[in-house]
Amino acid sequence: MIDNLTIERIQSAAQIYDVVSDFITLRKRGVNYVGLCPFHEDKTPSFYVSPAKNICKCFACGEGGTPIHFIMKHEQLSYVEALKHLAKKYGIEVKETELSDEQKQAQGDREAMFILNGFAQKTFTNNLFDTKEGRDIALSYFEERGFREDIIKKFQLGYCLDQKDSFTQQAIKSGYKQEYLEKTGLTFFGENNYQADRFRGRVMFPVHTISGKVIAFGGRTLKKDDKAKYVNSPESEIYHKSNELYGIYFARQSMVKYDKCFLVEGYTDVISMHQAGIENVVASSGTALTLGQIRLIHRFTANVTVLYDGDSAGIKAAVRGIDLLLEAGLNIKIVLLPEGEDPDSFSKKQSASSFIEYIKTNEVDFVQFKADLLIKDAGNDPVKKANIITEVVNTIALIPEEIIRSLYVKECSRLLGVDERLLVHNIAKKRQEILVQKKKTIYPDPENPDNVVGATETIPTTPIRTDKDIAISSFPLDKYEREILEYVIKYGTQTMTYKDPETQEAISFRVIDFIVSDLVDDELAFENPKYKRILDEAYEYSKQENPNLSLEQYLLNHIDTEISQLVIDISTERYILGKRYTQTVERINSEEDKAELEKEKAAKFNQMLLDKVPYLMFNYKDAIIKQKEKDINEKIMASIKDNNISQQLELVKELLVLQDFKKTIARQLGERIVVRM
Repeated sequence: MIDNLTIERIQSAAQIYDVVSDFITLRKRGVNYVGLCPFHEDKTPSFYVSPAKNICKCFACGEGGTPIHFIMKHEQLSYVEALKHLAKKYGIEVKETELSDEQKQAQGDREAMFILNGFAQKTFTNNLFDTKEGRDIALSYFEERGFREDIIKKFQLGYCLDQKDSFTQQAIKSGYKQEYLEKTGLTFFGENNYQADRFRGRVMFPVHTISGKVIAFGGRTLKKDDKAKYVNSPESEIYHKSNELYGIYFARQSMVKYDKCFLVEGYTDVISMHQAGIENVVASSGTALTLGQIRLIHRFTANVTVLYDGDSAGIKAAVRGIDLLLEAGLNIKIVLLPEGEDPDSFSKKQSASSFIEYIKTNEVDFVQFKADLLIKDAGNDPVKKANIITEVVNTIALIPEEIIRSLYVKECSRLLGVDERLLVHNIAKKRQEILVQKKKTIYPDPENPDNVVGATETIPTTPIRTDKDIAISSFPLDKYEREILEYVIKYGTQTMTYKDPETQEAISFRVIDFIVSDLVDDELAFENPKYKRILDEAYEYSKQENPNLSLEQYLLNHIDTEISQLVIDISTERYILGKRYTQTVERINSEEDKAELEKEKAAKFNQMLLDKVPYLMFNYKDAIIKQKEKDINEKIMASIKDNNISQQLELVKELLVLQDFKKTIARQLGERIVVRM
């Protein structure tokens, strides 16, 4: 864990304009900056950056946040990894809390293996470009495959020299230990000091984590008589094949942007599609899909299009392993390429637009694809036709969403000529079997490091709260509590000053103190637990002497991303300061004029708070009273039906008490703020 002092230093140093402008082009607009949103297909600039607030927001798709949130989303990093990314950018030393000896050893082993793999990747890439053997054999092979040099460098492709232990000797001379050469699988060690490079004489494909670290390699032979076409790194502390997808590091941003993942089989399929301009593509590396790989895809999108060869083997492969994707709740489509083509060869003949157009024209839902395939295969065989129903039922039963299942039932009923009720009945039976057999959910707790490849790879994702969410909130007072919180976030530590009407003495108090004391005096608390938590934490933080961050920045950078995203959404203003204000400021020349303007602005700001904050509290209490009045009136109507006179009298008394309370808070409002400064 990173200590709090270091986190605060990173939060203070990270400037939103510096961070965002590393990735997108920004143009100044008033006091803010604007550019094309990197999180969706943005044709007109809708992504605003506010240096004053140190946050960004897209007013089309809703994404945004602090520098930390932006890096988490854009680079698909965890909170800790985003902090380390920014610390490196701003030259801040990251200090982490003390670890146990066992944790230090495990962390040391993992880090040493990552460093060694990084060294290996650079060595193999240098071999490719800087040695005669590499250029003549490996580079010429990649060029024959049609790969451009920029794509070769992007994917960090390389070559392991065709000598028994050339790489191993180089690594040991450079100070790398035999222990880690063996653990990573880069070297074979045996008796009598035997050692040999695992990948000798092979072109190299590094496998990256979502954060860009090299965790493994795939090596392809260029010799016709070699028994193994591909050799892969073995399982290790840092590499579990079932939890990795080739190309995920290069695809993650595009997967989020286009909300779609193309799934292919091999390394060259991914690379060729990137070269054709399609980047949201990953490969299962020739293995059947696993739950770990599906979890990885689902972090970025729920929409998957599987691309397969158009031959018979490709068609059969399309059916295998897809059930897990359906069971995980992903939307699956299948595209069969023309016969004799694979994604590698086909993409070389296409532009990105023509390839995408082909996919849109030819992709079909997996359930429909499977039904069509089975019908074609069954022909007139009655036994095979009967088996079709079982196959389709088993597939549809895996889909978790009832609405989607019902749509597939209708479509398959039409395709198979089977009564819907028969399909529904059998699907219900199958789902019951699945529920009985299933002892654990597909998605275990992401906080449990046993379920992922290292806790640092976990990416917390929290959807931004939208106006639609607010409208359908289960809390009737949500709107009023949200308005009060907006003033707490923006102006909580600002001081309001008014003159006592009797003594003419100036009385000052902070906005947050006024709001909290007003709630305490009337024994009220926010109904929405998230809002209550924000208010409580804001009040406690505001009492600190000389805090490192402003109240708003503390809440915006809250470690709980659900809280920070909610604060961002509440505090983000839709409308930007216009040219008129800017021009007025530019016309002021003298220091005296500036001082007078600042004094006038301060007076207007103070009066705005005096006018607005008490009325927000009054409106909130008024809404509470109206809600209670509504509840009481409903009870009165019920008691009239029951002819319960005594209950009616008690309820009327409660109504009178509420009306008196309403008058009291209105009078208190007038007494508190009556004189303008």
